[in-house]
Order: sequence, then structure tokens, then C-alpha cells
Amino acid sequence: MSRTLATLLLATLCSTSWAQEWLTVYGDPLQPEADRIEIRLASLSRADQLAVEVRVSRSTVRNAYGGGKYRSHHSLAVIDCDNQAGWYTQMKFYSLPAWKGAVSMSRTFAPGSAPVAFKDIPGEAERLVRAACKLRK
Repeated sequence: MSRTLATLLLATLCSTSWAQEWLTVYGDPLQPEADRIEIRLASLSRADQLAVEVRVSRSTVRNAYGGGKYRSHHSLAVIDCDNQAGWYTQMKFYSLPAWKGAVSMSRTFAPGSAPVAFKDIPGEAERLVRAACKLRK
């Protein structure tokens, strides 16, 4: 997926009113200081892949893909349902939990180079992929 397509997908997500609901796949939205993973399906998909917005808030400061520290991120991921895999294409990182404050850094990744993973939360990447694929059907 090119940067242009990923940017268009993210712009579409931000302007799509039906896609405003987040599904919490890990954690409790009432505990903003705890680990939490949420997804929101994009309005665009193609063949066996779909775009998914992912929000992750961590209980402690973490190391970001490509370096730097963060507490939460709002990202665009591509999910390959046939192969049960996912990878990030864009990530916006925040210094504060629950996506508060200004974006502290952002990154764009080539497809397949930044796998969806949640260090120290075993099995949740696979669970996120399964949840996204179920919501798609």
C-alpha cells in the first residue's frame, strides 16, 4: 500500500460517520491509565485485506517502532484475513495515555515492515486480527 493510499484511507476514516464506534478488544475504557487496545473498521477494503484503525494506550512508557518513547498511539493497520496477519502502515504517537495531548511523533511504514504486535500482552495481536476479520463479515 503506498503512502498516498494509506493517507487517503486515514482521511476517509476520519470523515466517515458510520465508523465512529470503537471496539475495545483489550482493557477497560473506564481505566485510562491501564493498557487498552481498541479497533475501528475502515470503510475501505480490498480482496482479503482491510484497513483498520487501531488505538493503543499503555500503562507505562513504551519504545516506539523506529525509536522514541510513547504512552499511546493511534494507527492505521492493514489486516490480511486469509493469512491472519496485520501490520501498521501509519502510527501517530502520544506522550500521554488515552491519546491525549499533541502528537509527539508520527511514522509511515512500508506494507509488512511493522507487524501488529503488543509487547507484554501475549495473544492480543492475534485476537485483534480475528476481531477485525469477524467484524468485516
